[in-house]
Amino acid sequence: MKKIIFLLMLGAIGFNMTATAQKAINSIHFYDVKNADMEKTYIASLKEINAIMAEMGFPKNYYSHFKLDASDTTKTYRNCTIGHWTSEKDYKTIHDHPKFKAWANKNKDNNAVFITGQLYRKFYAAD
Repeated sequence: MKKIIFLLMLGAIGFNMTATAQKAINSIHFYDVKNADMEKTYIASLKEINAIMAEMGFPKNYYSHFKLDASDTTKTYRNCTIGHWTSEKDYKTIHDHPKFKAWANKNKDNNAVFITGQLYRKFYAAD
């Protein structure tokens, strides 16, 4: 009996995780950074907004920063920021929140390191 209860609970958790994953979306920004100092400033602002989103009650929503290896000869879009969002609803709630808007306004000059020539896409889980 304990085995059956355990398996039912495990199945329910797995189903819930699958349903949540299907609602998840990612926003992806490809861009170039002008120099290493600007990149450090930008990464610091991402850490700040990640902390703010956790404080707002959305710890599973966050940004990650990536860049190509120095040996890669690609000329453009050498940097990438991925926004990890648990759902479209959470994405909208976060972006409409006064704390997010205050962060965006405060960092608009620092975060402009990638605005020119940025390639932005929002991806949804495929069925």
